[in-house]
Amino acid sequence: MPDPAALRIYADDFSTALRLVARNSWRQSIQSWLVVPTGIMMILAVCFGIEKIFDLGNISFPASVACLIILFLALLLSERVLGEHRTRRLVAYIDIPAGWSLRWISMCFTPSFVLLPLSPPIGVIEVLKIIAVFVIGFIVMMVFTAYMTRGLQAILGTSKRAMIERAEELGPEGDEIPMTDIADGNLPGNQTDGSATAMTARSSIDLATLSPAMASQATSQIRLHEPEPPTPPSEVNENGSPDRDQPSPQEPEPAERAKLWAAVVVSHVDSLTFVAIFLSIGMPLYYTTGYGMPMHLAFSILTYYTALALPPSWKQFLHPVLVSSLITVLGIWVLGLAEGRNLYTTLTEYRTGAKYSKLWDGSHKLPGAGDILGSVLDASIVALALPMYQYRRELREHFFAIVTPNILVSIASLFAYPYICFEIGITAERSLAFSARSLTLALATPAVVNIGGDTYTIAAIAIASGITGALIGQKILAWLKIPEDDYVTRGVTLGANSSAIATAMLLRTDPRAAALSSLSMGLFGTITVLFTSIPPIAHAIRSLVGL
Repeated sequence: MPDPAALRIYADDFSTALRLVARNSWRQSIQSWLVVPTGIMMILAVCFGIEKIFDLGNISFPASVACLIILFLALLLSERVLGEHRTRRLVAYIDIPAGWSLRWISMCFTPSFVLLPLSPPIGVIEVLKIIAVFVIGFIVMMVFTAYMTRGLQAILGTSKRAMIERAEELGPEGDEIPMTDIADGNLPGNQTDGSATAMTARSSIDLATLSPAMASQATSQIRLHEPEPPTPPSEVNENGSPDRDQPSPQEPEPAERAKLWAAVVVSHVDSLTFVAIFLSIGMPLYYTTGYGMPMHLAFSILTYYTALALPPSWKQFLHPVLVSSLITVLGIWVLGLAEGRNLYTTLTEYRTGAKYSKLWDGSHKLPGAGDILGSVLDASIVALALPMYQYRRELREHFFAIVTPNILVSIASLFAYPYICFEIGITAERSLAFSARSLTLALATPAVVNIGGDTYTIAAIAIASGITGALIGQKILAWLKIPEDDYVTRGVTLGANSSAIATAMLLRTDPRAAALSSLSMGLFGTITVLFTSIPPIAHAIRSLVGL
């Protein structure tokens, strides 16, 4: 029989651990569960307003991409009118929701893969044709982009060597945006103008935000000891300082076991929260009312956390988006079978089509988990304006070497891929999807929708492009004899052909190339979406496949 005294000790330690967690993580919890969602809702509200304006003019252009451009231009204008320091403080506030959405942008890609079983059936021969076009097209576009960028630098005289400049890459620069104070819970208003922290803090919207994010890091740094109690008045001497000659009764130090438990809870607070939502809200609601969004959303997020825990060497082949999507499909299918639902019914419940714009427009459908993640993805697209603004000086310095290849590669992709794919026997909708093959999925989806392509196909090939670039992109550049210190060519080539996943890979080898890769990725996607939003161009592209 358990010892009552031992049980009492364990209960006391557990209670102490909970107090430590609550005391040290409440600020982070308020930011994560109140401030960030409020900020994302504000971003989506602006997108909704822009969409309504476009509807009045019958303009077919994604509101999220329009807001990205507007925010980027507004920040440039603010810097010119209000000054760099005030603009930094403005960006710090915007970064609260925008930085979060960028850190988790990869998770928002998972619905496109989860819904792949709903795509029309495809034959083996067509699959082989798609693979052939993908492989050959990837190599050709890499060669085309690399040599064009290299040639433009030679013509314009802007070729750079990063060997000298790399010494400054990780140090504080004059144009850094002091965002980390916000991430740690310190609002800009709490700092005095010109403080050292405000001038030198590293930005939380660094290029690492484009790679799959780990669980919240801020919580792991929370101190787990009780604050020192104030000195009782009776123990203060006549000078007003503590009397060191008298013993000062202090609150007993928490037990080591309580500290350990608190540390474990704090380091896994996000996962534990979603486990609680899954078990206490999601499952009861699903099996009593049939509404699956809370359960599906919590399960999707937990599978993504699981995929992130894989060893780094595994993630080179098993990307978290692919792993979490596969587990999600199998998991929600099994959960649906308990209620007699087949896979088709379960997946249609996973995404009902009731994104934020439909809900605010009067739709009576309840959103699914895929709709929630898709709505957050729109906020992530807008947030891409922040890294573009952060590296605005590199953009200005290498403007023509970045913009020209992106425009030409975008035009080539829009007109060459659909025509070639359709001519060799790939269906019209899948042929159109190839036009956005190398875009990040956040921008590839609206581009393909604009021209009537298959969104299931673009979800697969866009992620495949990123993984391929991360695996063999550097080897192709070495085969092309691109110097390792030519960060402009490396950044532009990988950004335009392999988007976010290759950009994350560059962070470990050449951060300055990763900066230009981020810019190239954003510009290439924006240019492609712009082209597909122009009705004559979209009609011309569709005509290539007989539509």
